[in-house]
Amino acid sequence: IFDKVHLNPYFDKEANPNQNKEIQMQGKISMDLVFCNSEDKFSFDELVMKVADAFERKAIAELLELIVGLIQEVLLSRIFAGKTLCHECGDGKLVLNGGYNRKIRTSLGELSMRFKRVKCRGCGAGHVPLQKLIRFRHHQTKTNELEKLVVETISETSYRRGVAQLSRDGKISIPYRTANDWILKTDCDEIQVSSEVIGSCPVEVMADGTKFKGEGVNGKARQGDLKAVIGITHRGRVFPMGAWTGTPWSEINREWKENKITLPNGSIIICDGEPGLADSFADYVDEQQRCQWHVKRDLYHAMHADGAKKEEIKPLQDALAVAMAIELPAGDFQKVPEADKDAIEERMENTEQAMLKFVSYLEGKGYSTAATYIDNARRSVFAYVRRWLKWGLISHKASTMVERVMRELARRLKNIAYGWSDKGAKKVAGIILKRFTNAKEWEKEWMQRMNVIGNVMVSVGNYKCSSQNFAH
Repeated sequence: IFDKVHLNPYFDKEANPNQNKEIQMQGKISMDLVFCNSEDKFSFDELVMKVADAFERKAIAELLELIVGLIQEVLLSRIFAGKTLCHECGDGKLVLNGGYNRKIRTSLGELSMRFKRVKCRGCGAGHVPLQKLIRFRHHQTKTNELEKLVVETISETSYRRGVAQLSRDGKISIPYRTANDWILKTDCDEIQVSSEVIGSCPVEVMADGTKFKGEGVNGKARQGDLKAVIGITHRGRVFPMGAWTGTPWSEINREWKENKITLPNGSIIICDGEPGLADSFADYVDEQQRCQWHVKRDLYHAMHADGAKKEEIKPLQDALAVAMAIELPAGDFQKVPEADKDAIEERMENTEQAMLKFVSYLEGKGYSTAATYIDNARRSVFAYVRRWLKWGLISHKASTMVERVMRELARRLKNIAYGWSDKGAKKVAGIILKRFTNAKEWEKEWMQRMNVIGNVMVSVGNYKCSSQNFAH
């Protein structure tokens, strides 16, 4: 029931120059809510469930459909009153020119809407007023807020569980294949690496790779390859720099060169010893820090491959970890006495010499694999100290942040599902990377996509109840 519909003159541009040019619409809708209960006891839980079901399954979607229809009627009434002229010729009179029906999926349910067309009697130009007003694309079949809901749900659990969860929560029910199609077509996973995002100060780059269970080829299982790169500003803000599937590090280097990506002087990459990783980023950073956590851990695997026993490996691991742990002052670099800086540099050089002796010790014991591994690692295990001595910037000694990101990616891509296509895995990985590293930027991006800028207000009030039994 349309109780009251009017245009509020307070929002007119002439009345208030600070408001938008368009006059704002205000409407009020009244509706009847009928309930019936047994006089011989009933469950309060059942009442709660029935009220929730009435609104979630039917009332809210119909209410939304009613509001949109009301907005269109008010809009057309203004047009036919001569308050809106043709956008093409500027003076033609607009008249109805048919329309088209469209089913729109929203998180509140599926709506059946009719978009009415108007055309100019003079020049013949036509358009759909409601479509322009609510910023709806001509072939759009779902709302952006529903896409956001589905994307976030699917990035946390499998497609089948995700759509089942949406249905249980009172949201729209959609087939899991439809959700999969939406994920493959979305562009919200795209990661922009620009100078504005990176900033003008040196950054820390962390890169890592992992495997996932890819879709089979000719009936045989396939192992997919996933790579992720994140950045950390000097203020500690984490941001995504890219996610790739089936792409070697050298190809990522070529892609960055084509996109003319540059990093500020003093930037550093922190990574493990994966072949080709550090070399591929050498053109973008001044220092390459070998992750100390990986150096300690992988020493065990290298010595074990050479036949060493666990009892012999553990003490050497602990001694290596202590030797590498050079702590830097947390205060202002400019205020650190030169004598302290010289002492730190001297300790770094002494530890590098000690690691050379350690390499000789391993070779003497016949642990050639471990000796080669430590010799390669020592060249970049103190890059964070050299960076501090040159630039005065504190950086991480281990790639702990990217390890956390990779664990989150592995949880979704390995533990929850399998049979991924490279495209599907890349899409979901990009979404997780953006959500996990910077949730605020993710929300900000979606608010812009949905044009949520404070142009709509909905309030509920003036509740009243009437019953023939109240008089008694």
